[in-house]
Amino acid sequence: MGVLVDYFTADSEQSARLALSGGPATANLPYVDCKGWLDGLDGLDTLAAELSGRDLSEFGDSETVADDGESANVDRAAPETVVALAAVDDARLREYAEEELLEEFESGRIMALRNLAREAVRLNQGMYRWVCA
Repeated sequence: MGVLVDYFTADSEQSARLALSGGPATANLPYVDCKGWLDGLDGLDTLAAELSGRDLSEFGDSETVADDGESANVDRAAPETVVALAAVDDARLREYAEEELLEEFESGRIMALRNLAREAVRLNQGMYRWVCA
């Protein structure tokens, strides 16, 4: 089955914890499926740094907000990462896709993540990663 990974937004850590047992879809939270791609929170930091032109060291650390002790956990992305990702414009996304020779579905996923970050910033919410092995 592999590892399931979704990035999602929630209005509070309490709401984010609802995703622990079945993922953000079961908790009715907006999400982007990233299974097999961008699995770690450091991957989100790296993507935000590459897209924004900022140094990776400028981003804070993620934190675990829920862990079932077996196979699932929920981590909150650093606010600096979310803000940097949200600020990336469409022209930079297209440029990045060309530089990295991305397929259309990959570009779409990056745009979806950027849009998720924008929504988190707009609504003053956190951005989280749910992982289930």
